Amino acid sequence: MKDDIVIYTGSFGSGKTELAINQSIKAIKKKEKVVIVDLDIVNPYFRSREMREKLKELGIKVVAPPGKFAMADIPLISPEIKGTIQDSDRLLLLDVGGDDVGAKSLASFYTVLKDTGYQMNLVINPYRPFTKNSAEILTMLREIEISSRLKINGLISNPNLGSQTDLELITRGHKIVKDVSKQINLPVKYLAIEQTIYEKIDKHQFEEPIFVLQRYMKLPWDEKNK
Repeated sequence: MKDDIVIYTGSFGSGKTELAINQSIKAIKKKEKVVIVDLDIVNPYFRSREMREKLKELGIKVVAPPGKFAMADIPLISPEIKGTIQDSDRLLLLDVGGDDVGAKSLASFYTVLKDTGYQMNLVINPYRPFTKNSAEILTMLREIEISSRLKINGLISNPNLGSQTDLELITRGHKIVKDVSKQINLPVKYLAIEQTIYEKIDKHQFEEPIFVLQRYMKLPWDEKNK
């Protein structure tokens, strides 16, 4: 399994984009070339392309439709994406749209990804619709694999309810993700916890590595209320 091509997929609102952005910012401190490919054709609000200018300032490249096509829900840049996948001198993070509908955007890159190798992570927030229990999560996992033609090989646990998140909520949601992990024998790569919450809770009860998230993405109405 390659560790320089990482795909984030999962349910709508599971936190894929936030994770991809956080990983890219952490990675650029250690690696010279980091690229995010924005394949989210589903969510009109949380997209890594919204952070393009900030990421560019940090030295991170965001591959997404330019200019007036920035919010287009069609893949316009397949040749550039394929070239980025084949480039061995970079860390590549692919931010994929929610559910099996969004995962269809990956199918056109199946051949090149199959040949190069990849990590494909299913990001799970059990407090989002359609992933509230093991059965729903497993159904989504299978649908994403069928739609993308690729295999998920790791889980990322991201249980949260925004500002309402506390230790009990994280523990309860994380248990659901761990149960899925045992059922299908896929590892939980890490448990994601937002930084302000991480600072207030006891982390020692969790066996899995903890990835501390900073909150970068905001909804348009949040920006207006600054």
